[in-house]
Amino acid sequence: MQIQATETLEFDRLKDLLLQQVRTPLGAALAQKLEASTSGETIRREQKRTSEAVIYLREGTALDVNDLPDPRPSIGKLRVADVNLEPVEILNLLRLISVAMGLRETFREERQKFPLFYEITEPIPNLRALYQRLRGRISPTGEIEDFASPELREVRFQISRLRSQIQKSLESILKRADEAHALQDEFITIRNERFVIPIRNDNRGAVAGVVHGMSSSGQTVFVEPLETINQNNELVRLREVEQAEITKVLFTMTEELRDERQSLEDMSEAVGLVDFIAARARLSIMHDAIEPRINNQGTLRLKDARHPLLEANLRAQNLSIVPITIEMDSDHRVMVVSGPNAGGKTVVLKTAGLLALMAQAGLHVPAADADLPIFNQMLADIGDHQSIAANLSTFTAHIQNIRHISDELDPPAMILLDEVGTGTDPEEGSALGVAMVDYFRERGAHIIVTTHYSGLKMYATNTPGVINASVEFDERTLKPTYHLLTGLAGSSSGIEIARRFGLPKGIIDRASERVKTAGAEASEYLKKLKEQHDHQRQMLVALDEERATVAEKFARLETEFARREREREKEFRAELNKVVEEFVTKAEQFTSTIEDTAQARRLRKDIEKRTVELKSAAGTAARALHQAARQKYGTALDAGSEHVEAAHVVEPEPAGDIAVGDRVLLLSLNQEGVVDSVNDDEIGVQIGALRFRERPENVRLVEHRAAPKKGAKPVAGLPKGVSVALQEQDAPVSSELNVIGRTVNEATEVVDKFLDAAYLDNFDRVRIVHGVGLGALKRAISDLLAGHPHVDKFYTAAQSEGGSGATVVELRK
Repeated sequence: MQIQATETLEFDRLKDLLLQQVRTPLGAALAQKLEASTSGETIRREQKRTSEAVIYLREGTALDVNDLPDPRPSIGKLRVADVNLEPVEILNLLRLISVAMGLRETFREERQKFPLFYEITEPIPNLRALYQRLRGRISPTGEIEDFASPELREVRFQISRLRSQIQKSLESILKRADEAHALQDEFITIRNERFVIPIRNDNRGAVAGVVHGMSSSGQTVFVEPLETINQNNELVRLREVEQAEITKVLFTMTEELRDERQSLEDMSEAVGLVDFIAARARLSIMHDAIEPRINNQGTLRLKDARHPLLEANLRAQNLSIVPITIEMDSDHRVMVVSGPNAGGKTVVLKTAGLLALMAQAGLHVPAADADLPIFNQMLADIGDHQSIAANLSTFTAHIQNIRHISDELDPPAMILLDEVGTGTDPEEGSALGVAMVDYFRERGAHIIVTTHYSGLKMYATNTPGVINASVEFDERTLKPTYHLLTGLAGSSSGIEIARRFGLPKGIIDRASERVKTAGAEASEYLKKLKEQHDHQRQMLVALDEERATVAEKFARLETEFARREREREKEFRAELNKVVEEFVTKAEQFTSTIEDTAQARRLRKDIEKRTVELKSAAGTAARALHQAARQKYGTALDAGSEHVEAAHVVEPEPAGDIAVGDRVLLLSLNQEGVVDSVNDDEIGVQIGALRFRERPENVRLVEHRAAPKKGAKPVAGLPKGVSVALQEQDAPVSSELNVIGRTVNEATEVVDKFLDAAYLDNFDRVRIVHGVGLGALKRAISDLLAGHPHVDKFYTAAQSEGGSGATVVELRK
């Protein structure tokens, strides 16, 4: 994209805001290269990536890239043959591998939710084996560990043993020297990488040896006794061998990394891109920004838009920004903004221009709603470009800039002109301003222009496709409100502002007398228009507030009535249940007094029948009451009615839809059963050992009878319509499960099924092999086992059973 106005619109300062959100040098490099694109496909893809990152970060999950140093210098050294990496550089590359593999694993598991991040991280090469081989050989401080190679371990063991021998020899010499009063201090030190002891200078002959130095006071000399010279020589030799082994280890590790140089470069690019996208998302969250829509129809719509740099500045002062709304389309591509000085006209230009650049750079825009076209050019003439060195006045600097814009113009383009035509005679400047705007309009550009000239205001009023707008000015306080009013030209109010700031009355009066009558009338007309607009806006606000108050009051009344109706229905149901329960209790008491067993049995059957009829009648009455209330109060009755049996209030299923073998619900008993017969006027239902006959309207279908499986055979003695299918015998369950190579979701699902099968086969103890890796599988399986109903306890397997790469599970008895 050609951006002639990069500096004017402060796009580089916006990059500085973005740089504050990156977490790695890799992301910072991409942020510094941020630029707007003219490809619709690229813009939409980058916007979706930013939106995906916003969702990820708002879930409270952080990307583990914060402590990643810049790996690029180390990767660059790998391009040079036979050059060893320093230990810290190797640690940096291992950290890169760890971060990249972690991102790859994370978004592989979340591929459905974050497909664009998955697209970036899935191609990351799998260097887990290399990471496992190299990790641990170098300590966090950059020291090569003893077990980095067998030779290094052996030579360090010899060095340690020899040091101990030298110290014992020197301790013996110190004891003798102390008896001769030749010691200056009783300690062993090192000079020139050799062990020495401090001897008083006036008694240096007490210990035969080589002097390796003298103290600053001259009272002490550091002597290497003759008895330890050979041992010190051997120690020096062993240290040289140690250094040679360290060099070999570094060479071996460097060569392994050099073989994977291209993979490391791919990892670096992927990690940097993820951090860069996350930084864009953090900037979006910080400014409460949104993903703009991108169109090819020339529509430019910014609702409640905010300039991000101005907002950040005001936020630091605990001040709030006034949002603006701009609406333009292919038929209305020109906006003329007028109004007083310091009212925010220039902010309108910069907000529109910067937000358009942000959208085309893949950044979300701070607005309530945004729909933007794709511009190939962003051209602006904002500010005073006068230059003494170039012999340019304010006017000539503006004209030269306008000429460059006209020469370079190649729509689709956005042109931003601040105070067009200023710096010369007002009449000529006004005429030039109108001509410039109309010229650019005819060439198809989107134009936003600010002005004080009445000629441009009249041009906007009388020309189709040109929108008048103004920044609001409070006539009472003579202060700007910074609101942008579309469809209304603004007055400059220069004389009133001068009066407000204490200009002498004589000057104000003379200026007022010299204002042309037509100009005064036009200003008065604009003032009245603004007053009418303000009055209408206040009336709309008042009507909206009143409408909201009435709606809220009506909603409260409806909710209260519905609550009372629910309570009444609940009391009615409780009373019905009480009557039924009393009937059953008294009937049972009466039956228990009858001594004739046959008569008592007949009476119980009759009581059961009457009980069913009574419950059915009670259920019908309760449903009728609920249905009547629901028709009256609608969905308000259902809100909070968890105690009301809403499941009963459904339209009856036609009897023809219910067949033998279907599972149904008896409304009168609120119990499920299986249909064993269907007639025109009644349906037979078996519930346990009891059989009931009900009218079709008192029965609700739960589920249809499942079709018998292939191979099902009738079994003698089963009820009509019931069949049995034999299931093939499953393969025997093993006491061990291997999930290495599976994703976390796949592994946990397999482990859950494995535990069920092992529990059913009466296993006491099983083993799950998950490997070591980065620990993701082990953590996920531990979380599953911690809450599993079949698990009594679990622990890491012994070394003979796989060590930390396996988990032993003891099942409940």
